[in-house]
Amino acid sequence: MYYLGFDIGGSNIKAVLVKEKQIIKSATEVTPDNLEGLLSLVLKIKDGLTGEIPAGEISGIGFSIAGAIDAAREKVLNSPNIQYLNGQPIKKLLEEKLKPLAIKIEHDVHCFLQAEKEVGLARDLKNVVYLTVGTGVGGAFMINREIFIGAHGASGEIGHMIIKASQQLDLENLTANEFVKKKVGISAVEAEKLVRSGDQKAKELFDERGRNLGIGIANIINIFDPEAIIIGGGVVSAQEFILPGIREGIEKFVISPAGKETKILFSELSHFGGALGAAWLFK
Repeated sequence: MYYLGFDIGGSNIKAVLVKEKQIIKSATEVTPDNLEGLLSLVLKIKDGLTGEIPAGEISGIGFSIAGAIDAAREKVLNSPNIQYLNGQPIKKLLEEKLKPLAIKIEHDVHCFLQAEKEVGLARDLKNVVYLTVGTGVGGAFMINREIFIGAHGASGEIGHMIIKASQQLDLENLTANEFVKKKVGISAVEAEKLVRSGDQKAKELFDERGRNLGIGIANIINIFDPEAIIIGGGVVSAQEFILPGIREGIEKFVISPAGKETKILFSELSHFGGALGAAWLFK
């Protein structure tokens, strides 16, 4: 049987056709600026990926969506980067567009963790926190191999953990790409090039970014006590520059001696990780 997975992001839509945990085909398109355009593009991508495969051989289509989703996983409550989805009964709309195929939707970071659980760094672990750091900061929790969504479906908003209350600064303010741009006036990608060239100011910035991230991770370890923290997102490519700061925060703020030994892992999945996780929502 085949599964389709879509990762609906603010900038791009990524999609995969999966069989036996292997990507058979993939596609990437720019996210449209309106709902009807999005639904039409999803149908077009689905048709392009499935080709001559009979509908009966496709077990379902999963959707990874950036933003808060209701507990029933039927409606988008708040998607800051795709605002035309706000309040939309997205599952019903997708079911109508893609009938008779079964549809499931899930928060994007939960889908990244689902992919790690199936074929990534969490496949042999029970209790894990996934943290994505890039344009924003998001999170997801796995407890005894089950991904936890919370009472209202909004578990994992790690980026909005308050780090500096006096300045109303949360973890996202202090670690995401915008933090880099505010500090040095260039993108995180450009700053990474500078630090690799030996630029001292860029190095100090990444040291600070790592320390800030370390404070957030120390809080997570103290509260959740996971086997591992898996970090994904754009920051993965700069892992050697932020890891010392993360280690410093863990050593300074984690209470449990065993907790100080928590594994800090960087995702090895491709940028199709969210789409992969969405495909496996039917597993």
